[in-house]
Amino acid sequence: MSDYQTEKEYYIAEDASGTLYIYIKARSNTPHAPKIIYDGFDHAVFVRSANEKIILDYINPQVRDKLRKAKEVVMVETILENIKDAYIADISIVDKIPLNWEDIGLKSWEEASLGS
Repeated sequence: MSDYQTEKEYYIAEDASGTLYIYIKARSNTPHAPKIIYDGFDHAVFVRSANEKIILDYINPQVRDKLRKAKEVVMVETILENIKDAYIADISIVDKIPLNWEDIGLKSWEEASLGS
């Protein structure tokens, strides 16, 4: 599981036209064929490149349906409050992301919010 990083501080925003933006901390290398793999539940996997997979940890239930219905999102990489890069990432909806979240140390959003 070493090729997975967990992004715990990210933000999802929606503009007036319904476009979703996901803000993450900037990385040093350039993304290649970025996409998000999502099954509609607690976590998503952002495949930034073939060797870089970032887990978007504990997706808020209020955002899940919008993310599930989106075909793409705008990924925004920031350094402090400055935008370093912005690009489109396609979304692939799957029945189940093939990861055991407990092996990575993650719980459900509900367990995390209750402090379990």
